[in-house]
Amino acid sequence: MKRSVILSISLILLVAFFAGCSVSPTNSDKSAIEDLVLTDSTWFNADSHYGQETLPTTLMTQFDQVFLWYRTLDTTQSISRDISINVVGDSAFVTVVGHLPGILHIYGNLNGDTVIVEKHFTDIWTRSAIFKKDTVSTYHRGWRLYAISGTEITTDNNNVQIDSVRITLQNTGLDTLITDVTNLVKKEDIIKVRPGDQANITIYTNEPDAFAFLHSHMWRWRFQKDSTITGVYHGTWTTPHNLGVYRVGFDVLSNGTLTDDSIPYDANLWGFHYLVTP
Repeated sequence: MKRSVILSISLILLVAFFAGCSVSPTNSDKSAIEDLVLTDSTWFNADSHYGQETLPTTLMTQFDQVFLWYRTLDTTQSISRDISINVVGDSAFVTVVGHLPGILHIYGNLNGDTVIVEKHFTDIWTRSAIFKKDTVSTYHRGWRLYAISGTEITTDNNNVQIDSVRITLQNTGLDTLITDVTNLVKKEDIIKVRPGDQANITIYTNEPDAFAFLHSHMWRWRFQKDSTITGVYHGTWTTPHNLGVYRVGFDVLSNGTLTDDSIPYDANLWGFHYLVTP
């Protein structure tokens, strides 16, 4: 009987030893963080559609007028996402890169006829974050989001570039110039705005004749070119009335992307989270 008990204990210790060898704490932490990234739709949802032309179009050479354009995901292709995690003590440094295939739909006029063009593309979505292991262990092994960068969406061979974005809100008392979308800021230090505040926004780019837009709440607002300074676009926007965390995107497309089907898709977007607070 005593020998049986000893053998049972030895077997348990042996199993525990090999189990411990196959699942290290670091790997478990990385799995917990990856699960947190994949399930957190507020901060890591790559659901925008911007990118590079991948298929040539030969329907026409140039539009006389564009009536409507929009982007959708290409449901015939899969979305890929690479998550790089480097755990250092109680901190984890994370970079998420997503590749999202999509379709740009353009409805235009050419020589009096309505024409429809579809440009296929694959965008590249990049965002970085820092996680801290300082909360309850039952919540993703104690990891929580500590700091996060903005999102940049671009193409493999794009030419159009956003250089900076200036945001001014009179009621909120905010006047900030964002020059690097990859900068990490603490989660509690993201841009804060008041409900229903009017924002004056200027986008600085390297393109003198681009199309610039703001995306928020599934709506899109077009910016106007500066009358004297090339590559600069101005627009206004009203912040949401309801409190909470939101996303906003500043989107610049080359002129030929929307007006000429012989020119490849070329776009650059900077996206940021902000908090509407009383």
